[in-house]
Amino acid sequence: MITQRPMCDVAVIGAGPAGLTVASELAESGRDVVVLDEQCAPGGQIYKGVEKVVADRPQDIGLLGKEYAAGEALTRRFRQSGAQYHPDVSVWQITSDQEPELALGLIQNGSAQMLHPKHVILATGAMERPTPFKGWTLPGVMTVGAAQTLLKSSRLLPEDDVVLAGTGPLLYLYAAQLASFGIRPQA
Repeated sequence: MITQRPMCDVAVIGAGPAGLTVASELAESGRDVVVLDEQCAPGGQIYKGVEKVVADRPQDIGLLGKEYAAGEALTRRFRQSGAQYHPDVSVWQITSDQEPELALGLIQNGSAQMLHPKHVILATGAMERPTPFKGWTLPGVMTVGAAQTLLKSSRLLPEDDVVLAGTGPLLYLYAAQLASFGIRPQA
């Protein structure tokens, strides 16, 4: 909980690559940094679950790709930087009513709290925006982001034929990750 130290130099909202990098740089230069993240572990969408994969399934890190493996060094640097990490946090308000002081309204562990940073950095990252189509709720049909999350978090791989549809770089990354596990998408 943040209630012990409601003030800091910098609050970083988001713990993906950008948030982790800026938080590490600032903390290593002596700033009091608090990172607020909606996820349960640092890494964002691209490096989701990287610490768990390294700890529980190190043989899989290379199979998920060089870029994913780079997330391990980034999260390790962040953990060693001295920045405070607060997972499972929702930031619901940023105000400057009492200028020059900022106030962040947040919810952590079911409790509403306030944090008063001197500066705020928004590093909320990427998010998947699915477009509904006929059949999109059928069993086995999911977004590529959901499929990749299952792969990273649980090593859950498709048992039947795989068809990838859509646009964007995540499709190519997931196809390459499947190929490294010996699964060839049909389309």
